Amino acid sequence: MGLAALIVPILPGLIWLWIFYKTDRYEPEPKRLVLLTFALGVLSIVPAFLGERLGNHLYPFLAQLDAAAASTSGGLSPWPLAIGCFLVIGPCEELAKFAAVRFFIYRNREFDEPLDGIIYAAAAALGFASLENVFYVVDFSHGLAIRWGMLGVRSFLALPGHVIFASMWGYALGRARFDPTYRVWPRVLLAAGLHGLYDFVLMYPPTRPAIVLYMALMVPLLVKQIRVLREDSPFAPGAIAAAAAAAAVEPPAKASGE
Repeated sequence: MGLAALIVPILPGLIWLWIFYKTDRYEPEPKRLVLLTFALGVLSIVPAFLGERLGNHLYPFLAQLDAAAASTSGGLSPWPLAIGCFLVIGPCEELAKFAAVRFFIYRNREFDEPLDGIIYAAAAALGFASLENVFYVVDFSHGLAIRWGMLGVRSFLALPGHVIFASMWGYALGRARFDPTYRVWPRVLLAAGLHGLYDFVLMYPPTRPAIVLYMALMVPLLVKQIRVLREDSPFAPGAIAAAAAAAAVEPPAKASGE
């Protein structure tokens, strides 16, 4: 049971990773780099955890988060939750995942089309969320029993949610890799804000039922970003045909001395 408690919570993350990996149709990334980015996403939970604990030291909000998670009424003040979600949890977790991609794979020669930004962002996000799954899904106080209901909820909310938030800066990295004037940090902040809003809606009892609507609104945004970046791939059939046509009509260079 001990080994299953470690493997089972990670399986949904690997399944989602395979789903997003298959969206990279024209020039799929090396599987070893995608899995390595997934592993770096797992490790990125450490700086995120330390940042959240530092934030709690400056403003103790974790107790309120625990109280909100256990509550089904609306008697709690929303402000400690809002501060914790928007100013600590969202920024810490998105920055940690962003660093795993920006300082590892971003300058790699395999990062050769805009969609790769989202592919690697998804890998880091799912690595992060998979280790979170272990902490949320495994009941360490009762013989490492698996909370199957929690696993199901997180598989269809938290895991794709982490990908959606990370796709904001993943899109920016994909653009900036081929256009140095593209600004990445506004989308990092957007990712942190969307992440914070997700946590707040899910944790604050009066807004909790709206989490399904929130995710339903976010999924089309992710799909659109993937479609737009895939269409801009230099390996797309249309792009290859256009490049070949341009090369065919380009006049030959004059020989030196003419």
